[in-house]
Amino acid sequence: MKKTVLVLAAAFCLLGTAWAADFPDKPITHIIPAKAGGGFDRSSRVLSVGWEKILGQPIKFDYAPGASGMIGFGKLMSKPADGYTTIMTTISMQAMNINTGVSKFGWEDIGFVGNLITDPNVLLVHKDSPYKTIQDFIEAGLKAEKPLTISTSHPKAVSSLAAKILIELTGIKAKVVAFDGGSKSRDALAGKQVDACVGPYFSAASKKDFIKALASFTKKKVWSGLWDVPTLSQATGKPFPNLVEPFAFLIRRGTVKEAPEAYQKLVATFKQAIDSKETKEMAAQQGMAPFVDYWTPQECDDYVKEFQAVWEKYKNLIQ
Repeated sequence: MKKTVLVLAAAFCLLGTAWAADFPDKPITHIIPAKAGGGFDRSSRVLSVGWEKILGQPIKFDYAPGASGMIGFGKLMSKPADGYTTIMTTISMQAMNINTGVSKFGWEDIGFVGNLITDPNVLLVHKDSPYKTIQDFIEAGLKAEKPLTISTSHPKAVSSLAAKILIELTGIKAKVVAFDGGSKSRDALAGKQVDACVGPYFSAASKKDFIKALASFTKKKVWSGLWDVPTLSQATGKPFPNLVEPFAFLIRRGTVKEAPEAYQKLVATFKQAIDSKETKEMAAQQGMAPFVDYWTPQECDDYVKEFQAVWEKYKNLIQ
C-alpha cells in the first residue's frame, strides 16, 4: 500500500512538472484598463515584444476603459486564477482607488508579476511662465493675492494628493483644479488655463514644446534628459514623500496558490522580457528606456506599504 502511495505521489509530481513546463499552452490575455494608445497600452506593448517570444504564446490585448480602471479589474476578477490573465495599472493609482473606496477589490484580491517602469510625479509649468525655478513658484504662491491654480488628473488621483501635500508643506496660496484624465490636466496647462500642473514626467513629455518641469516628488533626482530639476525635498528642505507612478503587471492574487507553477513562470519570464533585446530596443524607440525600472513582486508589495504610510499621514487632505 505504501509503495502504491509513493508511486502515485511521484506521478502527480511529474504531472505538475509537465504542466509547469507546458504553461502557457494558449495566448495570455492582457487587460488594459484604459483606451488604446495611452501609457498603459504603450508600456505594455514594449514588454510584450520580448515576453511573447520567451513565453512562446501571443499576448492578446483587451481594452476595458472606464470607472477609474475598475471595469478592467472587474474583468480580471471574473477570470480563473490560472495565470492566463494579467492587467496593467500603476501601483499608486490602484492604492488611491482602494483607499478612497473607488475600488471594491483590495490587495488581498490582486497581486504582482512585477514592475516595468517608474514614472516620477513632477510639478509642471508653462514654458512661458514667469516661474523659472521651484523657488520662484513657491515665492509667488506665498505672496499671491489670489490662489495659484494647479491642475491634476482626478480629484482622488495621486497627482491631487501630491499637489495638496505641496500646498500643505510650503504654505503657498493655491487651489487644486482636478480634471477627468491626466492628458486633460496637461492640456489645460499647455493652454495657459492654469498656473501649474502635477503629473508624471514621462507622460508629460508629449507636451514638452509647451510645458516644463520645476521639481519632482521623489527621493532622488530624476532623469535629466528632458528636464533637469531638483527634488522638492532638496529644493525646500521639507520632507516630501516619494510619489511616483510604478507601472506594474498584476494578476489575481489567488494565482499564487492555485497555479503556483504558472505564477512563478510569469514572474521569471517577466524579468527576462525586460532584459530582452526586443524590449530594450522598443523602449528606446518610445523614449521609455530611462524609466524602465524592474521591481520584483516583493518590491511592489513593499511600495504598497510605503505608499500606505504616506496616505495615513496625509489622507485628511483628500477626504
